[in-house]
Amino acid sequence: MADAWKVLLLGGSAMPLWGFAVRAALLYWMMILVTRWMGKRQVGILTGHNYLVASGIVAISASRMVNPEHGLLEAFVILPVFAGLNIIQSYVDIKWPKFIGLEPIVLIENGQIQKSSLLQGLISIDELLGQMRLQGVHLMSQVAYATLEPNGKISVTKKNEYQPIQRNAFQLPEKNVFLPHFLIYDGTVYLENLKKLGLDMTWLKNKLLEKGIPEPQGVFVAMLEDDGTIYISLG
Repeated sequence: MADAWKVLLLGGSAMPLWGFAVRAALLYWMMILVTRWMGKRQVGILTGHNYLVASGIVAISASRMVNPEHGLLEAFVILPVFAGLNIIQSYVDIKWPKFIGLEPIVLIENGQIQKSSLLQGLISIDELLGQMRLQGVHLMSQVAYATLEPNGKISVTKKNEYQPIQRNAFQLPEKNVFLPHFLIYDGTVYLENLKKLGLDMTWLKNKLLEKGIPEPQGVFVAMLEDDGTIYISLG
């Protein structure tokens, strides 16, 4: 038994099946810990070094899970070091973005494609057009600016005449905007949300009856949207 634990921690030629399960669990928890230590920015903003660190963490962990000859303790040292270096690199990114090369690159300026910027960002015209289409922009004549962001994505700004109409441009009354409020979930009425909205069960039951639904217990999801629409799904 002692030899099995020694192989599990330090590596060896053979390891029992339960050892692989223990290794997988320990490495899983270690990856969760280092990912949380790195913070939301490291996970949500995929810069070059974040990608390398994520790939390295996965590769190191995977090799320890399937290869008994690789020591587990080594991974417990390497993974925090990787995470720490990634955090330091992020601080450098913030303090000296020009030095790291994380400044955005303007690919289209005043409606004109900047050939030198395409070469600098190693972006082909087909890739630029594809990224624009993914953002719902299909006509080059509508674009004022397109920028290659530090995370590798392309942001597009339309010309003024193609921008969405704003309510204040026509002096329309302000419209309250809020996230949808759950009224019912899996047959349970959210009484706190009704109270917050100044509503009551009588109002809710009347709205359900308008949809031909006699009782809230038969509703899977009901939400009140910001325009007053009630979304109902019976599941």
